[in-house]
Amino acid sequence: MKIKWFGSQIVLNKVEHSLLTGKDFLKRKLALAKEALALDTLLIWPDRDKKNLELTQKICSDFQIKTYLWYPLLADIALFKIRPEEAVETFEGQRGYGKHGRWPQLGQGEEDFLFLCPNNEQALDKIFQHFENQLKIDDYDGVFLDRIRFPSPGSGLESLYTCFCPWCQRKFSDYYQEDLNRYRPLVKDFFQQLRAVELSDLAYYRSLSDILRPGHLQRFFDFRAQSIFQLTRRFAEEAKKRNKTVGLDLFAPSLSSLVAQDYRELATISDWLKPMVYCHTASPAGLPLEYGCLLQGPLAFNPGLNEKQLISEASRIVKAELPCSLSALLKEGVPEDIIIQEAERLKDFNLTENENRKIYIGLEAVQAGELAHIDGPVLKKYLSAVSETDLDGILLSWNLLKIPDQNLRVVGDLL
Repeated sequence: MKIKWFGSQIVLNKVEHSLLTGKDFLKRKLALAKEALALDTLLIWPDRDKKNLELTQKICSDFQIKTYLWYPLLADIALFKIRPEEAVETFEGQRGYGKHGRWPQLGQGEEDFLFLCPNNEQALDKIFQHFENQLKIDDYDGVFLDRIRFPSPGSGLESLYTCFCPWCQRKFSDYYQEDLNRYRPLVKDFFQQLRAVELSDLAYYRSLSDILRPGHLQRFFDFRAQSIFQLTRRFAEEAKKRNKTVGLDLFAPSLSSLVAQDYRELATISDWLKPMVYCHTASPAGLPLEYGCLLQGPLAFNPGLNEKQLISEASRIVKAELPCSLSALLKEGVPEDIIIQEAERLKDFNLTENENRKIYIGLEAVQAGELAHIDGPVLKKYLSAVSETDLDGILLSWNLLKIPDQNLRVVGDLL
């Protein structure tokens, strides 16, 4: 098996410098990644402490590994704490998270996943200035833009229908000469319809996303996607002005429209895309968590739905045999060959605007407690599935510091 390109990611935030330098830990880790994988690129989430960044970039330079600034735009932004009143607003006027299907651990870990409204110009101007400064000061080959989306099912079902804040109201009116508030009761009515939906109603759907995107809300969804595209383009163009390559972190194609990521448009402003197809991650962006929260939402307020039957119907829609309960879904994950289905969806997007643009699939390789525990057998199944696609490469995610050496060796041995 031959993979054309390998990249990885590293989080330097809150990492003791002594951990990286002790026994040449980071140097040995990167040396192994270069030897086993011919590692091409490392995406760096930096920290206030410049020592960690300088060390990492120096080692990467020595090993001829490209470095990218890994930069989140709308959640968990470096040096910028999102206040609740700046977070996206639901149709019910709540800020931040939704209620139904929400991941119980939101806000309890290192990251809050509290999303800033992409139309909040006042806050985003400050973030853009910080972004510019980092590109001026630090030497990167490229930029990797993350959190370029609205909240996902893990933030609660209501959060999928944001945002109704004053910033969005003004911009929506400018776009369409229409009052955005007109859509509040329409979304509320749709939620009422979900309370009475039956399994037979789902028979003709081809994706889980389609179920939650009724046609009469299309303009609202188009506005969300445009909001994300315009924001991303602003930052991508600034990077390209400085001759930086641009990569984008995106949800799996089957869920991307729920978080307002339009692959077709985003492909036109980037050099490569990273679809996150995390089959065993029980945290945001991981398919087990996002599928689970997506199904838990309707189950929470629709007494007519049966969990096992709903999961069976979801398995038909995603064309993969999901575990028979939500608890098992979080524990066991989804079948690795769902990668093949996601790759087929990418073909459906017909991403032809930028012929040089690459697709590097994001696969988790970490061992991070209950969030994800990836071992050799899982990696073998991942690579077997990838070999049946025409994807351009693999980005081993999401933190090199938590990828065991053995995992790097297993992947290298399979190439």
